[in-house]
Amino acid sequence: MEKVSQTSSLKICILIPVLNEIDNVGPLLDRIKFVLQGREYEICIVDDGSRDGTVEYIRRLIKTEGNRIHLIERVKTIRGSQRGSALFAAMMWALAETECDLIVEMDGDLSHRPEELPAGLSLLECGAADVVIATKYLPCSKVTGRPIGRRVVSLICNRAVRCLISPKISDYSNGYRFYTRKAAEAIADIRIVYASPIYLTEVMAIWISRQLSMREIPSHYVGRNEGLSKLRFIDLIKASIAIFEVAYRLHIKGFEKSSYQNSLEVANLLSKRSALP
Repeated sequence: MEKVSQTSSLKICILIPVLNEIDNVGPLLDRIKFVLQGREYEICIVDDGSRDGTVEYIRRLIKTEGNRIHLIERVKTIRGSQRGSALFAAMMWALAETECDLIVEMDGDLSHRPEELPAGLSLLECGAADVVIATKYLPCSKVTGRPIGRRVVSLICNRAVRCLISPKISDYSNGYRFYTRKAAEAIADIRIVYASPIYLTEVMAIWISRQLSMREIPSHYVGRNEGLSKLRFIDLIKASIAIFEVAYRLHIKGFEKSSYQNSLEVANLLSKRSALP
């Protein structure tokens, strides 16, 4: 298992949205800890109302890990993934509460392998990119544990998004991302519209509009309890409309700016769409 170079002094903040991940969050944090030995890092976990003991486990872990692990608790009140609002709230927390230089977003269900942290972080540390995407669609990438039907849907959707947004990026849906504080501040400067996973594409479009340098690295994506039965036709329709709206803002209208304070308020608003205070 590869470790990140211990010679870098750049501080890292890892953002992890979770929901009922009691079986996965412990192993995930252990693997992150091993890979980042000798590095200064913090982890911000956003829980959207777990009922399986995930929150209680994280609270106990916080007592032993000191200030390294932080928890944002939310209570989900509407159907559907609110990954976008969780990530935005965590990113705004990282900007406001830490002095991190680099930010990583990854899933809490072990679909993203911590062993790939060195590859993504090293590109940021050497200045080769402002944003690094771990992608499922490079020649050396690998996908396991994902039904063929779900793979086909994901591939078709990503190709459609590439046509509408930019062909320079091969994977708009994978949430395993690495970016600099500069890239995070670029997001904080824009009015964010989507609390759903469309947020991932919205953010990518904002980075493209700001002409930030972006690189992709091959990734081994491990499917976790994914099936076509979890995809609703109405959700695909809504996502398609949202992608067109994002493309319209990118290529024609432009992105509306927002002050840092307004972004903090938006982070709270997006959280309230899926959570109670």
